[in-house]
Amino acid sequence: MPELNWQVRNQANMHLRNGDKPYQSTLDAMSYWPEKETAVAARLNENSQIECISAFGFESLLEGQITYNPKRTLMLFQSRVESKNWLITWPQLQVAV
Repeated sequence: MPELNWQVRNQANMHLRNGDKPYQSTLDAMSYWPEKETAVAARLNENSQIECISAFGFESLLEGQITYNPKRTLMLFQSRVESKNWLITWPQLQVAV
């Protein structure tokens, strides 16, 4: 899907960039993401089925919220909300701090 803006990060090394202790798993790494609703991952398993995981669950994502994760700075969260134009793209998105 080249028309989508995908980002891929090697979670095994992101703790170095972020100044965190080494992550124990992908799910642990996602628990450090600045906003809870972006901490979602999908993969194709050995049965060609899509598996999804989330560090904080899917409920707030499906309710149209973006929530600050206190493991990161509030300034980083606010900067990402603004720089990614989420409130312009999704005007009914609710920001939860």
